Amino acid sequence: MIIHKTVLLVDDSPTVRRMLDWSLKSLGVKTVQAADGLEALEILRVREVDLVIVDLNMPRMDGIELIRSLRGDEKHKRLPVILLTTEAREEDRELAYQAGANLFLTKPSTPALIRLNAAAFLEIKAPAQPEARKAQP
Repeated sequence: MIIHKTVLLVDDSPTVRRMLDWSLKSLGVKTVQAADGLEALEILRVREVDLVIVDLNMPRMDGIELIRSLRGDEKHKRLPVILLTTEAREEDRELAYQAGANLFLTKPSTPALIRLNAAAFLEIKAPAQPEARKAQP
């Protein structure tokens, strides 16, 4: 099955980016990676993506700043964004949604949960995973 969807993975941890890439592999999507928000914006200037999964705390430009930048850009204002972070504080969740995040997930999140939510935003069918449940916004 060939799916022509691309997901931008934005996290300063190469390990987290590899885990996300592995988690999405069964969906048949392509991934591109950035280590922070500024690198993500550079990629988005030259490449179309269908979903962004972004960390909150990163050097140079954090996830909230990246989301605000995307929402302020006509080309990317409707691009789905999942914020995936170790921060579980309610104020971080509120900041993320105020900035324009479509979904707020906390780490660690299971690969099945990441796949299920990514598939929903990409409007593709996710492989059956009994332990996966959609996160509540």
